[in-house]
Amino acid sequence: MAHEVRILDTRKLPSADPSRVGKSDYVVTYQVDSLRSHYVILPKDTPTEAEIQAAIKAEEKARATVVGRSFTID
Repeated sequence: MAHEVRILDTRKLPSADPSRVGKSDYVVTYQVDSLRSHYVILPKDTPTEAEIQAAIKAEEKARATVVGRSFTID
């Protein structure tokens, strides 16, 4: 199902990944509808528009595999 994605914010932050000490990551906060906002972290200083779109598509695809499932815990 196709839906519009709106990028709300972008930030370049120091990487939290121990293997990337001294480097920056690019954090993109995006909205898929009026109730849900999510983010992706790209391990790059300045990703291209295509890289941002690919990261969001991959994140949404991964999210779709678990959203809506339910289970019982003891």
